[in-house]
Amino acid sequence: MSVSLKKVAANKLFEIRRKILRNNTSYKDCQFEGDNKNSSVHFGAFINDVIVGGVSLLKNKSIHKDLKNCYQLRGMCVLKNFQNHGIGIKLLNEAERYCSDLGVNNIWMNARKNAAVFYLKSNYIDLGIRYEIKGIGQHHFLYKKLK
Repeated sequence: MSVSLKKVAANKLFEIRRKILRNNTSYKDCQFEGDNKNSSVHFGAFINDVIVGGVSLLKNKSIHKDLKNCYQLRGMCVLKNFQNHGIGIKLLNEAERYCSDLGVNNIWMNARKNAAVFYLKSNYIDLGIRYEIKGIGQHHFLYKKLK
């Protein structure tokens, strides 16, 4: 399975965000605050020119930890039929590479409870902060120091 990663416009990720992250709710719920800022970037994972996954990076401060020069990783998703084939780790590695190239010091996220282990395997740090995001479920605050 040959996967290519490309920068995409935020709206190219709305359909997979809707299916995987938002339980098929409206497209309005799939647009994140900051998606269209000049500092934001979005990557799509493609197989045969069909988008099967995506991730977004937004220049946001963390409210849980004082992190200098950081980006928030949001909306990491891979269509169910393509999960557990290494696409998520490719997207994560690309996001980290992009941030490193920009000189970003830290990446942080609100990781869903069932996805936290995925990030912990890639050396993200869990401070034990848990919270409920209405309509979505329990999340863990995770971060990773890049430099």
